[in-house]
Amino acid sequence: MLNEEIARIFERMARVLAFKGQDRFRIMAYERAAVSIRDLEEDLASIAEHGKLEDIPGIGKDLSEMIDEYVRTRKIKRYERECKGIPAGLVDLMSIPGLGPKTLAQLHQKFHIRSLTDLEHCLEKAAAVKLKGFGQKKIDNIKRGIELWVSSQKRMLIGVALPLADNLLSQVRKIKLIEHADVAGSLRRRRETIGDLDVLIVSKNGPRALQQIVKLPEVKQVLGIGDTKATVIIEGGIQVDVRSVARESYGAALQYFTGSKQHNIHLRTLAQKRGLKLNEYGAFRGQKRVGGKDEDEMYALLDMQDVPPEIREDKGEIEAAMAGRLPKLLEVRDLRGDLHAHSTYSDGKSTIEEMVEHAAELGYEYIALTDHSPSQRVAHGLDLDRLEQKIEEIGQLRKKRKDRAPHILIGTEVDILADGKLDYPDKVLARLDIVVASIHSLFHQSKDEITNRLLAALANPHVDIVGHPTSRLIGSREPLEMNFERVIAAAAKSGAALEINGSMYRLDLNDSMAKAAQEAGVLLAIGSDAHSTAQLDQIRYGVFQARRGWIEARSVINTWPWTKLSRWLAHRRS
Repeated sequence: MLNEEIARIFERMARVLAFKGQDRFRIMAYERAAVSIRDLEEDLASIAEHGKLEDIPGIGKDLSEMIDEYVRTRKIKRYERECKGIPAGLVDLMSIPGLGPKTLAQLHQKFHIRSLTDLEHCLEKAAAVKLKGFGQKKIDNIKRGIELWVSSQKRMLIGVALPLADNLLSQVRKIKLIEHADVAGSLRRRRETIGDLDVLIVSKNGPRALQQIVKLPEVKQVLGIGDTKATVIIEGGIQVDVRSVARESYGAALQYFTGSKQHNIHLRTLAQKRGLKLNEYGAFRGQKRVGGKDEDEMYALLDMQDVPPEIREDKGEIEAAMAGRLPKLLEVRDLRGDLHAHSTYSDGKSTIEEMVEHAAELGYEYIALTDHSPSQRVAHGLDLDRLEQKIEEIGQLRKKRKDRAPHILIGTEVDILADGKLDYPDKVLARLDIVVASIHSLFHQSKDEITNRLLAALANPHVDIVGHPTSRLIGSREPLEMNFERVIAAAAKSGAALEINGSMYRLDLNDSMAKAAQEAGVLLAIGSDAHSTAQLDQIRYGVFQARRGWIEARSVINTWPWTKLSRWLAHRRS
């Protein structure tokens, strides 16, 4: 969690500097450093110990000294100096979508705001006094941003929560008293954001096992402990409820605490009609226990298939399970490759060869390097000369690797421009092996304008995949407004795939949209959107989202073997 702590400090430092009107390049340096740190697989303390901090992309002498200082002292004096004189509450508010540090500084200067309450009050004043630059549309956007920000503060992205939970579980399972330990709750259902964690254990001595758990180094604060439950705060500030349950009740407890609430209510209603009572202790007929040791028993008693945790939302899964019609959901191991990844040619941190080598380690049959197009200046989008260099480099790498997997696809993530045209001419796109088309700008356009942009892109025969179709960023940017029914109809007609983007910040399409697309016969692609070798692994979050949308392997083009995918791509270019 040290890496995440330092990344957050650098992000906050960038906001503070922007608030104070400091040099844009200094601000960008901190932002880039935060991204690089989050990409690391190794702990910063270990890197610092070996004197290798300046080997991290974007980390120079000054930033390495700041990291080293935090590793040693758990504070950074320069950050504290920059924050001096700025109300503590304002630093947090700087991340509100639609607001930003510069706008906040303007409001602070005019209305002396110090807190969220002050901000909400001053927005009404700004409208009343007709403050320059604060029309009703901007004020409404900030209000929506506040709602989004407040809700995001209560929950953690799955990509942050899952590694923390996995680390805690690995330590809990090392305790000799503990026979079983599993995560339940929304994390087990793979929700895109997580409130707190639920962990269940089975032990011969529950009270003693809980005492050992609260002493683990991962535990930062103990909120309460009894004979059957401990509540703690772990790294990252996430609350964990650890429950010790009897072996004969473990399956019932795992089912109950996994949820969702609506799913459980529906199950209990069905059970009552059969003269059964279901709760976290087991399944009972009168006073007699008739099940509960194993989770699948709880469903079998109701003559149902065992329902995968990801779809336990009372959205038709119970009816499907009773009819024996649950789908075989996509699994990570079904994927044969990754069709959305970036390299150092644009805004990636790893070279093409490094990305390919890591894809080989993952056992992939193919990988597409889809760097940005020219309009994405902030992401170092490739002009035609740089694109030509990339094509040549991949050609040389193919010769070097001969027939060794993975096959390397020359691709692009081309921008869908304001009018729906693409950022490269058709004759350039025709030379590429694969084209991912995405919206990265003009998010304020109307519903009709956004819809028409996507329809125009899907009508282009060179587009194989539409990347992160709603362009949302969870907790910081709302999904684009569009007529999704028209989009999936256009995708079905063109034969192009819609992406489920695996970045924990996007997970786009969301579960319900992915389900609607599959039901309409639309092809899907799960893309990591990796910007480093470490991020290739985040494709699993895309799979989790796909499972929540009932997606089967048959609908996902990167479950296809290379021969089938290459034929599909060739056919689209014929």
